[in-house]
Amino acid sequence: MGMHYVPVPEPIAAALLAAGHRRVEGTLEERPFTRALHGSADDARLRFGKSFLKECGLAWGATAHLDVRSVADPNAVTLPEELVAALAEDEEAATRFETFTPGKQRSLAHHVTSAKRTETRERRAYELARKIRTYTLHGDTPPGS
Repeated sequence: MGMHYVPVPEPIAAALLAAGHRRVEGTLEERPFTRALHGSADDARLRFGKSFLKECGLAWGATAHLDVRSVADPNAVTLPEELVAALAEDEEAATRFETFTPGKQRSLAHHVTSAKRTETRERRAYELARKIRTYTLHGDTPPGS
């Protein structure tokens, strides 16, 4: 799967989950992140990609400094500038994008930001806007179907 995890101490996870907070932010070895808390209070973890953990200087079994807190607005979505520009040029796509859940919006934004090159991020953003407008995203159902 290409993902690894960092366990969250039980008292911290229990407090976050008791308050209904699964969306968290913080730092791992001084590198900022925003993630969803997975698992239960006694087995909570944060998932990270191998490249993120490598950038933090961490390997399997290493001890790490983790600072975690609940996100002020769990529904907030940060959009990359390429996606903002593509949606600004396609009003129909922008209107439909606003109807998506925060999780789906975050997923689409991640698809754009996961590209390393600016040209690829721009291409992905405009491609997503077209697919949103034409109801051709994976799993989409056109209206009236």
